[in-house]
Amino acid sequence: MSSICIGQKAWVGYYPRIVVHPTEAVRRSARNYIEVGVIRLGINTLIGLACIFAAVVLAVGGLLAVRRWLQATDLKIHHDVTDPLSQVVGMMFAVLLGFMVSDAMQRFEQARSTVQQEAASLADIFNLAGGLPKQDRDNLRGLCIKYADQIITEEWPLLGQKKISVPTIRTYRAIWQDCITYQPKAQNDSNIQQIMLNSLTSMSDARRLRIEALHNGLPFALWWVLVVGGLATIIFTYFFGVKNIKLQMVMTAIVTLVICLNIFLLYSYDDPFGGDVMVHPTAFEADLMMFKTQWNADKDKESLEKEVAP
Repeated sequence: MSSICIGQKAWVGYYPRIVVHPTEAVRRSARNYIEVGVIRLGINTLIGLACIFAAVVLAVGGLLAVRRWLQATDLKIHHDVTDPLSQVVGMMFAVLLGFMVSDAMQRFEQARSTVQQEAASLADIFNLAGGLPKQDRDNLRGLCIKYADQIITEEWPLLGQKKISVPTIRTYRAIWQDCITYQPKAQNDSNIQQIMLNSLTSMSDARRLRIEALHNGLPFALWWVLVVGGLATIIFTYFFGVKNIKLQMVMTAIVTLVICLNIFLLYSYDDPFGGDVMVHPTAFEADLMMFKTQWNADKDKESLEKEVAP
């Protein structure tokens, strides 16, 4: 399977094509998950949980190190200064982190809506092709089925690598070519072509937005801002002199846990097409199932099998 890299200089590579049933496109990534009882955890989630646990342990260890250096009585003397400063740091970091998480979740939902729009427009083209003469209808419907199949089995696994499938691009261009070169023979055909071109334009816009979504991740510099801001917020918890050190350990652990969970939430939603939390090609799977159901099995079975064959 050929692919091109997104966000870098264009290049062509070669990958073995494995044709699977549409519903297997998501299942074949099951090796990236581990089941714990009835809970199914992805590899990224397990790594994230391990990092969060390590961060909590390190934060508590840092507190104990500071308390060996400074006693609680020494820290209490400076509470009048420490308290307002810690509130400023904590509030600014909370606002920054909250906006970033909200933006990431909005981008995730936009990517999901874009995929659904692309699949819906493809289904419109397939249905509208039913009003064309038999040969044109069969050619266009075959291309729609091929496009949906390639999106599921070829392009979707590549999106997590910031790549798109070259064969899928060729099929996409073939759909365009069929629609714009069709010669209407009656007013009805002309009306159908006009509506199909509108649907194809909508599908093209959605496809372009889906590909552009591969570039919309959080910049690397902002990740450093979050890490440094989180460390500053956690370190400020060391400068409060609580008489019961165990109580302060629990409070520091809770603050660290909440910060790390929010950063992990941001990381999970930052890439809509990669990781354990991702947009799946279910809309195209539904399209492919409906296409095969609507296809006239008596007359067009041979054409259908030819289009989806490896």
